[in-house]
Amino acid sequence: MFRQIKVQEHQQDFLRILWRPSLEEDIVSYRLKPVTYEIKPAPYLATRCLLQLAHEGKNKYPLATPVIENSTYMDDILSGADDITTAKEMQREGCFHLYKWSANTDGIVERRAHGKQGVPLQ
Repeated sequence: MFRQIKVQEHQQDFLRILWRPSLEEDIVSYRLKPVTYEIKPAPYLATRCLLQLAHEGKNKYPLATPVIENSTYMDDILSGADDITTAKEMQREGCFHLYKWSANTDGIVERRAHGKQGVPLQ
């Protein structure tokens, strides 16, 4: 989840790593573009991003907003719906991919039966 969240360009200077391939080489500085799970604020940033997505999409996706706000634990959203259309649209708009899903829709259950549980909904 963290790597799917891009840090704004003007904030990337605060997420740098220093790397030296060997003792004989100079230190190289890299700016990190996505949120990286090794940094302390990563869980907060990821959760805050989800809440912002819910806030910005509350008019367009009124059923999804309370689910994200009230049914999210870490990077899992535990909920249900009559169809998957809204969930698919919102996850695409937020650039997130749904994983670890379970459903009673034939096409989805069929994918899981073939060991492709981690395949995002298309």
